[in-house]
Amino acid sequence: MDGNDVRRGAGPGGPGALERVRAATAAAHERLDAGLDVLQRPWTLDVHRQWLSLTWGLLAPLERGLAAWAAADPGALDVRERARADLARADLRELGVDDAELAALAECPDVPVPTTRAAALGVCYVLDGSTLGGRLIARAAVAAGVPPRACTSLTGREGSGRRWKDTTAALNAVDDDAVDEISDVATATFTAYERWLAPLSARRTPPAGSAGFPAAKPT
Repeated sequence: MDGNDVRRGAGPGGPGALERVRAATAAAHERLDAGLDVLQRPWTLDVHRQWLSLTWGLLAPLERGLAAWAAADPGALDVRERARADLARADLRELGVDDAELAALAECPDVPVPTTRAAALGVCYVLDGSTLGGRLIARAAVAAGVPPRACTSLTGREGSGRRWKDTTAALNAVDDDAVDEISDVATATFTAYERWLAPLSARRTPPAGSAGFPAAKPT
């Protein structure tokens, strides 16, 4: 993909790449959100620990794949500042998880491994987007009694909004032919999240008396 030969979207008046990817991934995204429904469920420290353990299992292999791609395609996106697997481990330590437990964490075996810029953008579309929703989750988790220091991986390092803008700008600058690949990889990433986080989806009825998330308000 040559940055000097860019064709945006489907032409004058047509949908841009971002809109096309969003439409193509909408069903997978909605299935994930509906299955988890994290902002409407009660939340406890135990649930938060499970959330962190499972999301680390997704972030670790996804970020390794992005790092390998970035080594071959430097300068496209800064994957190091996007890394959150290390933050998830730090969050777990804040909850008292020890080294042996961290070493035993399982990784999702079915994440997409990007070998092209389009595939990497598909992964980043999901990961960067999740930090925006993570703001709401972190806010509600803290309100439910989770220590703020155990929520850093939900939003990532400072600059999540800028990183999302960088990702969408890069996405909108791709050739038309790359949009399908971006959409396919983003869909596969959403599907990996849905399957790997299924234990949380099944855990819809928490112990009596546990705190709950307040209803989310649009920002």
